[in-house]
Amino acid sequence: MTARHLVAALVMALLFCPPLKAQDNPLVQRGIPAEATAENAVTARDRAHANARRIAFQRMAEALGGGIATPSDAQLERMVAALIVENERTSSTRYSGQLTVQFSPGQVASLTGRSFSGSGAASGGGSAPGSMGLNIPMAAQSYVEATTRFNSFQEWLELRRRLRASNIVASVDLVAISPDAARMRLGLRQQAGEAAASLGAVGVSVSQEGNRWQVGLGGG
Repeated sequence: MTARHLVAALVMALLFCPPLKAQDNPLVQRGIPAEATAENAVTARDRAHANARRIAFQRMAEALGGGIATPSDAQLERMVAALIVENERTSSTRYSGQLTVQFSPGQVASLTGRSFSGSGAASGGGSAPGSMGLNIPMAAQSYVEATTRFNSFQEWLELRRRLRASNIVASVDLVAISPDAARMRLGLRQQAGEAAASLGAVGVSVSQEGNRWQVGLGGG
């Protein structure tokens, strides 16, 4: 494989991430634009994701009939149960992409006073927020910065696949990548210590140094 082909394959792999499936569910908003410029790539990504949450909420509110005020950024972050990258492009100061934003039915019900059936339709009341029928993945409970080194592009793809397929990892945000290494921000559905031990069962090795991880392919 030539260097040009390798770069093209890297770009296509980084842009590909399948969205969650939904059937006319206002709590799942797909194809949300996420764009921002900042002093560095990480800040640009965080701002872009915050912008996307606001846009997703506004679209959801319209689907629910309108008349719902947009919450603060902090409230919106708590309302999001899952944020999935459909595609993304990053530079040293710019982030651009599209996201799927999945809202927590309980949080939305608390804000709007409406309940939601398993199909995602809203009603005027009756069900308690805790009885929502939607299958929403647990949002990230903690975050860690992780680095990895790999001998081939296929090794990197397999590591990323195992991380994304794991029930332990809520999100994999790429911060930087080179031909033999990558740096990521992992959103975890468990506290870091518990997650590190659990990832071994899905074939991901973890070495910890404080709040930083070194990850790689393990057995499994």
